[in-house]
Amino acid sequence: MRPHKRLVPVSSLQGTEAPGQLGGSENLEDDIALCSLQTINEAFLRYLPKKGVILEAGAGRGRWVFHLRRLGYDCRGIELAASEVAFATSYDSDLPMITGDILRIPMGDKTCSAVISLGVLEHFEEGPQEALDEVKRILDADGLLLVTVPTRNLFRLLVIDRIKDLQTWIRRLAGTRLSFEEYRYTRRQFSHLLRQNGFDIMEMLPDDFAPPKNMGLYTDSRLFQSRSARWELNVAGRLIRFLLDLVSPWLSCSGTLWVCRVRSTGKTA
Repeated sequence: MRPHKRLVPVSSLQGTEAPGQLGGSENLEDDIALCSLQTINEAFLRYLPKKGVILEAGAGRGRWVFHLRRLGYDCRGIELAASEVAFATSYDSDLPMITGDILRIPMGDKTCSAVISLGVLEHFEEGPQEALDEVKRILDADGLLLVTVPTRNLFRLLVIDRIKDLQTWIRRLAGTRLSFEEYRYTRRQFSHLLRQNGFDIMEMLPDDFAPPKNMGLYTDSRLFQSRSARWELNVAGRLIRFLLDLVSPWLSCSGTLWVCRVRSTGKTA
């Protein structure tokens, strides 16, 4: 089974330099506060080193850079969208964020102790291999990669993907110009890519917000979104999440966090 290829109208991507970033509000403090509500935060605090440089590759408006720096980590950011970097640095001119491409990171070899990449690698239509090679280049011998991509879980496989495929078919019939947006990988598919590209997986965890907030169903369809609270579900969405969570949290979550270490030279997958 191949990853699910998501296509969207070209018009929806116009003016978007960095598709896929968690949509920011006008209040950056609200976005920063979301970090502590995200289920991957606990893993960050367990694994990220307090000594050494941490780079967020594809940092958006820098909410995680702000969050981790306030906790004492030497976290820095690189982001392709100049407008997002400008927004972050206008809030704090001392924030160590730069505009740049994560395929050509302006840092020396083995200069980082950890790299974070959240909801970025699924947007490379040719696959994430080149980005992973660049991450390996800047990580030191014991370097960590903490990476998330959207998870193609059973609910998405059976329901959401079918709805998206139908939308794509209707748009093509209407003559709408479509463009690649992202891949949706299963956990097995992306785990294989990580191992194939020189990383050993230490742990996999669901990535979402803790209730009552939700990222997975919320981003899957507007039909599940609350009209009164950002990142919260309406009655139908809350019911679906409750039923899915009775089976497994993997069925309603937004994505997967992989905690990985660069494979030692000579070690095979």
